[in-house]
Amino acid sequence: MSLVVGFAPWIVYWILVGNTGFVTAVAAALALAAAGPLVQRVRGKPWRSLDVGTVVVFALLLIAALTFDDAVLERWLQPVGNLGLLLVVLGGILAGRPFVREYAVETVDPATAASGGFRYITTAMTWMWAAAFAVMTVSSLIPPIVDGSATVRDETDALSVVGYWVVPFVVLGAAGLVSALFPKWFDTKSALAATANPSPEPASPTAPPPDLDSPRVHLVVPRQSRHDEPFRLTLAGSRPDATITVTAEGADMSGARWRSHRSYDGSVDVVDEPLWDMRFDEPDRVPDLFVPPPGRWPVTLTVTDGPHTTRRTVIRTDAAPGVTVADLDVAGRPGLLARPDGPAPLRGWPAVLCVGGSEGGVDSQRATIAALASHGHVALAYSWLDENTEVASVPLERFTGALRHLAALPEIDTDNVAAVGISRGAEGLLAAVAADGTSLRALVLVSPSSVSWQGLGPDGEIPDTPSWTLGGAPQPWAPLPSSALMPQMIRNAWRAGRDVARHRPSLLRLSDAYRAGLRDAPDPAHLRSEKIDAPILCITGTDDQLWPATDMAGALLARRGDGRDRHLSVDGAGHLIRLGMFPGDAQWSGGIAFGGTPAGQGRAQRAAVDAVTEFLA
Repeated sequence: MSLVVGFAPWIVYWILVGNTGFVTAVAAALALAAAGPLVQRVRGKPWRSLDVGTVVVFALLLIAALTFDDAVLERWLQPVGNLGLLLVVLGGILAGRPFVREYAVETVDPATAASGGFRYITTAMTWMWAAAFAVMTVSSLIPPIVDGSATVRDETDALSVVGYWVVPFVVLGAAGLVSALFPKWFDTKSALAATANPSPEPASPTAPPPDLDSPRVHLVVPRQSRHDEPFRLTLAGSRPDATITVTAEGADMSGARWRSHRSYDGSVDVVDEPLWDMRFDEPDRVPDLFVPPPGRWPVTLTVTDGPHTTRRTVIRTDAAPGVTVADLDVAGRPGLLARPDGPAPLRGWPAVLCVGGSEGGVDSQRATIAALASHGHVALAYSWLDENTEVASVPLERFTGALRHLAALPEIDTDNVAAVGISRGAEGLLAAVAADGTSLRALVLVSPSSVSWQGLGPDGEIPDTPSWTLGGAPQPWAPLPSSALMPQMIRNAWRAGRDVARHRPSLLRLSDAYRAGLRDAPDPAHLRSEKIDAPILCITGTDDQLWPATDMAGALLARRGDGRDRHLSVDGAGHLIRLGMFPGDAQWSGGIAFGGTPAGQGRAQRAAVDAVTEFLA
């Protein structure tokens, strides 16, 4: 409705110009246009580019109407007016005041008005109007140029009717229809797209099928092994020319089935492939990231050689026997402490702090600390962020406080304390240690950032808000231009109905926004990695679709020039690289794409386990 008010002088002009004198039509429109800025001043609102530009255009048109005779005006006044409106709109865009935004800002809350998505949509819609006015201008120029006798009031000439009236106002109506319908359409379809990403709920495990043995098919595989240990499967007894099929099946924490199926010629000797090659196997559910059941993960292997079948269920666990995991209060925040089996070494246990990403809480780090404890480290998973909360103004002291808490625990070797950070947790950990000067034995950063980013919440960037504070003061940050995601969001809205019907997730690849922000990141926002004395291991994937971790890891290590550092970059791996062998399909969660192919994830998980255990040894 506010746009209709803005165009009111033009609507009056277009109605009158074909039915009354030119001076009367322009004067009436000018009087109505002049009221717009006056009303804005009375309301205490800033002037709008369309309102002021319209006054200027009609003032010039009035001078023209008083100067030229009707023979000129009836041919050229209409195209000149359309051109004036086009120039007003383009001027507003160039001045950073697209007129659609100036009207729309009054209908939304301040946070929405400051968002990149709002700026993108309102700028795009202003350009749409500019295109419409350009078509109207060109169309109304055709009659007087092609036919010197054509006039705006010639009702019998087809060229005049079509050029002056039909084409311009069909285009105007189409632009108005898009402006009126798009916001509601986008909101409705975006809400529908969100339903394509349901949150999986934990489910009770189902009993695996009974084992089968065949005298022809001899399956050699460990009955029980840890997630971080290599999973080797070999087969003996088959003919060299036989076709062997190997199927691996298991359920995730939500009870969804996962399955891999491969055929081999003759002998079979594979490591990890049956696990990372598993695909989501629930046709009536939306795929989501594999999360293992807590503690024990049963995997059923079925090997077939013609009519001969062997089936065996093996167990993958998160920890070695004797490892304990217990809740721990860390200065009022949740923690989980994993301890190795047996007595502590003479100097005490080496210790590792583990912080996850923006998912918050500690559950995402259970498997990590269990694996580290299985390798002889006391490992603390620390909740630097509550679950389902925004990353905004988080005190960096949480990270360094957790490190001190860990070092102060009994039976800890205080000279051998390291830390592992993942994604946003790696960003905060790096910033905290660089600012505090905390002494570490080693620092492992998985999919890290080289800059401190703007605060981020469930609905996108938080205006004028940092991610981190130090001593209560906001830390410099790089803006996150979420407007770079709008093409994806519009595409997802367009496909929402089909995605829901076909049980497909509606995904956002945030790397577009982070790459744009990284290019323009101010220097103070770059993290001072050179101030950290400990050697740093960065682990990244070349197919990271959340943010450009490989580039940022290279940048933060380049600042240091420390020969002890190492960067493990794995081709085909995405953002989420875990210290254990898990299915590599469906690398997304909550509608956010992580990237990575199953094979790339498999390589990255194995390489990460080896690199981290070696680096922390």
